Parts: sequence; structure tokens; C-alpha cells
Amino acid sequence: MTATSNTNDETPPTSVANARSPAIRVRHPSKTPTMRRLESLLSLDDFEAVAAKHLPRPIFGYVAGAAETNWSHDDNRAAFGEFGFIPRVLVDVSKRSQQTSLFGRVYAAPFGIAPLGISALYAYRGDLVLARAAAAANIPMTLSGSPLIRLEEVAQAGQTAWFQAYLPDDAPRITALIERVARAGFATLVITVDVPVWANRENNVRAGFATPLRPTLRLAWDGITHPRWLLGTFLRTLLRHGMPHFENNYATRGAPILSASVAREFSDRGTLNWE
Repeated sequence: MTATSNTNDETPPTSVANARSPAIRVRHPSKTPTMRRLESLLSLDDFEAVAAKHLPRPIFGYVAGAAETNWSHDDNRAAFGEFGFIPRVLVDVSKRSQQTSLFGRVYAAPFGIAPLGISALYAYRGDLVLARAAAAANIPMTLSGSPLIRLEEVAQAGQTAWFQAYLPDDAPRITALIERVARAGFATLVITVDVPVWANRENNVRAGFATPLRPTLRLAWDGITHPRWLLGTFLRTLLRHGMPHFENNYATRGAPILSASVAREFSDRGTLNWE
């Protein structure tokens, strides 16, 4: 039996032309501080622990929590935990693939990135980061219906992106929004129908998160005590792009995150039905 190895990282041929020449070490591209930090994160739970330290408490409370007392959230996790793999031994696994076909497109894996609202507050231009990462991995990424970045930018950044729509209960607005999504190049539209009324998110209240965001001493203190987030995400966004808005509620730009009209924009779906 013989063994072979990839020699891409070994000494180049020119270095062995003269046996007396000292060995030449090949330097790998330097890793960024972010890459080095990510190397120690081995699971989603690891990411959550780091996010809890990086994000201000109100922001982390929003993304990590759910509605009411988190019962549905906890039940969903428990149900998912009941899935298991049944091993089959002594079968040929030398040629294996996770590829799957969905809606006429082949993806590299049978899972993707779920919609994540206001992700541009968790990381700088977060929706674009997710879209590019999903495209690089060839998996679907669903842009939330409540992002702070224009859907056209996200569609351009990632060709595997889908769009999640919170449809208003007004036919002309529905038509205009869907036409905008189609013009942007999204091939898959995800309709979310489980939020006809404003959710009671007790976790948000405890964490100090409100919609719209209300400038308070507590919120300011949370930002100051998380300087990496404050400088790298929030202030960077303000300086380069201005106050974040809900960009894609309708065919036109929505309200800024501090506006009292935000709640109205997300609560006009009470009469939406199959007809």
C-alpha cells in the first residue's frame, strides 16, 4: 500500500535544486483577528456565548429570545433534538454528497440560513455578510422581511438569496412589493403568515429592547460598555449610511428604527386571508 500527499504546502521545487540550500518555509496568508477568534468556535452554542458578550443586552435579547415565555422556541428545539441519524455500516461512502435540488436549483447542502430580522444591528451590513457567505457555500439564505438594508443590494451580493415577505393587507401594496422583489432578481419568495398581530415578546421588555428603539440612558450605557459593537457596527453604520431604516416593508422605503410609525408598519396585517 502506498500513500500520497498534497504537496501544495511543501517546499517549492526551486528550494531543493541545491541540496545545501536551507529549507524555505512557505508562509500561509496571515489570518485576520476575526478569523483567529472564529477558529475556537465549534458549535452554534459557542457562537451564542460570544454574541452575548459582544452585543449590548437589548440587541442580544432580541435575537436570542422569542415570543411570550419562549415555550414555542423551547418546544421547537426539543422536537428538533429528537431527530437522529441511523448508521449503516460497511457501505461504500467514498463517493458522497450533500447536494440537493430545490425549486429547480441545485444547492450544496439541504439547509440554509433562516431569516434574521435587523441583522445589520448585530454586525456591520449583516444581511450582506450572510448573503455572500451563503452564496460562497451555495446554500439558500432567506432575507428577512424586516432588514435594514435594501433588498436590491442583498440580491446583488448573493445569488442564492430568497426573500421573506410580511405582506400588508392591502392589495396594491402587496402587488407593488412583489414586483419590487421580482425586479431585484429574487427567484424564491417566502410568505410569512404567522404574525397577523404584534407579538408579545416578554424577553424584549426584560432586556430593554423596544420597537421602535427608544434612546434611553440604559440603552446608551449598554452601547458604551460594548465598544467593539458601538464603533464597529452602530457608529460605523451611522457615519457611512445614516440612520438605519426598515427598507423593505413595502415597495418604498420604510420608517427609521427610531420612528413611532414602525409599529404601525408591522401591524397592518389583521385582515389578510387566503382570498
